[in-house]
Amino acid sequence: MVKQAKNGEAREGGRQRQRGVKEDTGEAARLARAIGHVLGPITHSAAARCGDELLELVEQHVPGPHVDLVADPTRPTLAELHAVGKVLGGYNGPATDLDRRLGWLCEELGFDEIDHLVLATLARCTMFDSWRRLVQVLQPWSRVPTLDKLAVLTGLPATVVGQHLGPGSRLRGSRLVEEGRHGEIEVTRLFSEIVRRPVRSREELAEWLMPEDDAPALAWEDFAHVPLRELAASVLGARRPVSLLLFGEPGTGKTEFARRLAHEAGCRASFAGGSNESAGEPDRRERIAHLMVLRALSRTRADRLIIVDEADDILAPSHREFGSKQWVNRLVEDPQVPTIWIVNDPDRLDLSVRRRMTLAIGFERPPASVRRRMVTRAAQSRKLVLTDSEAHQLASLPVNPGVIASGLSAACLAGGGAELAHQAITSVAAAMGQPVPGATADNSVYDPALAAADVDLATLTDRLSATPRRGWSLLLHGPSGTGKSAWARHLAERMNVDVEERRASDLISSYIGETEINIAKAFAQATARGAMLLIDEIDSFLYRREAGQRSWERAQVNEMLVRMEHLATPFVATTNLPGQVDPAARRRFTVRVAFRAMNRPQVLALFGKRFGGDWPAGQAVPEGLTPGDFAVVARRAELLGEANTPVLAAWLGEEAAGRQGTAGPVGFVVAPLG
Repeated sequence: MVKQAKNGEAREGGRQRQRGVKEDTGEAARLARAIGHVLGPITHSAAARCGDELLELVEQHVPGPHVDLVADPTRPTLAELHAVGKVLGGYNGPATDLDRRLGWLCEELGFDEIDHLVLATLARCTMFDSWRRLVQVLQPWSRVPTLDKLAVLTGLPATVVGQHLGPGSRLRGSRLVEEGRHGEIEVTRLFSEIVRRPVRSREELAEWLMPEDDAPALAWEDFAHVPLRELAASVLGARRPVSLLLFGEPGTGKTEFARRLAHEAGCRASFAGGSNESAGEPDRRERIAHLMVLRALSRTRADRLIIVDEADDILAPSHREFGSKQWVNRLVEDPQVPTIWIVNDPDRLDLSVRRRMTLAIGFERPPASVRRRMVTRAAQSRKLVLTDSEAHQLASLPVNPGVIASGLSAACLAGGGAELAHQAITSVAAAMGQPVPGATADNSVYDPALAAADVDLATLTDRLSATPRRGWSLLLHGPSGTGKSAWARHLAERMNVDVEERRASDLISSYIGETEINIAKAFAQATARGAMLLIDEIDSFLYRREAGQRSWERAQVNEMLVRMEHLATPFVATTNLPGQVDPAARRRFTVRVAFRAMNRPQVLALFGKRFGGDWPAGQAVPEGLTPGDFAVVARRAELLGEANTPVLAAWLGEEAAGRQGTAGPVGFVVAPLG
């Protein structure tokens, strides 16, 4: 009895406060109409269960003496509730800011009046405590309305609301609303942001929903190496709904190319599902919702283009909890507006998705000439001073441009130069599973005339670098250290192409069939990058087939032979054991070069270049020296600070003797410091 008295006093106080209000506000009128829709047809059992709570909501949030129509608000009769419902159902207050924002949104997306009413009701159930309380009164287990409760709040038949929220409807297609696990009609976070966004016009709302992307940072000529770039620009320039797929490793420039491509095609690009101001990185639901909104908005704007970065988040099979396979296929096949899909690994997409693309462009690491230009531009933009030699060295690292740009940024922040940039690049490459190989022989002292072979290496270098044909192969064989790989790198530099280096350990797998796959990928990657493929220890693959005891061993040889028959870029193989290479494979090499130890004039010339002095008088020049011996001694001399030419000559003699199996005692004398 005490509780009832206190509730009665509270209600009486509320009535006295509300009687002084002369004019209804817009939002109060919307709530009043919704409660009126509930009370008008309320049943006896529902009245007994929640009639008093509904009247309490009216008293708290709706201006006017409506509760005075009820004799005892704690025990309202069915007739009294119907009377209050009839009055409230006739409320028609002024349009609110929310109504205007939703009106602009519905106009942009092509929604009708019923769609508008459903969205407005869901928006208010999201934004206002009074509406959430109203829903909870109707269904105590949730503050999010089910379809039938949404129909009650809107005053529409449940069948009509069901049609406008069913599969294939505009509302469901927009992905602004979706059905929850227990039948609730939920709104996405994007829709919540839209209704709370304080925009002042339809144009401002559209601009916020599809912001135009920043200007591209790279020039069109920076992508001269990209296949089909001109075709892609022509396809987009036709202003037809098409799907373009860009795929390749991270950092190869796919996103920047998409920006530049849109610019070249005369399109204004918007990214679907980028980071937002209030909630940070969007989840998959938000990205899909934003994509669908962009598609709807862009249909009436002929110059718009959509870019979907990290598109495998939407298209990959494992991520289809918000879209069936059929829906994904239709999304690509009927994009409605020009759309660029960007993925790192196309194998994550179903074949059915890939075949529906209008055009697919693969991205590889750009050639050295392009990377040098990118390094120079990136360093200039960061006000980082690099010499031509430093820029060349950074551009020569076998990593993607994005990794190099990040390394330059790290060096700039740390106040360093090329050395710090190199350290940063190496660290990121290692984290990506792409360790940067150690420094190779210093090409500043490399001279093909100082390497011994059965052909004139200088003449061969000139001929191969001058010919426009690139589908040739070289077999370089001879003892270790004779300069086979060093000459191949020198040749690639003269040809202005990158070198894709592989060792046996990079390609051989313990799983049957995987070695052949690795071989095929190595050739394909070199071809895509226009690079020279250099495989050391080729005898590990091309051993005599009659020596193979298993079918998979013969399969490796056959795979290599097939790839050699269809070369588009240079292929160089090295081996220390030419006798173990399959005879059929040897015949397939365009040119075979035998390397051997240096002769006396070559030794004397290289000694002067490496150590800046003449061979010491009276000290015999050993037989069998190779450029590799000089590299070993040079590194040792730098480490120990040794510049005495007799000592250096003696060390070279030890290296030669060690190769021939006649070495003396192991060890050497270190000169004292100072």
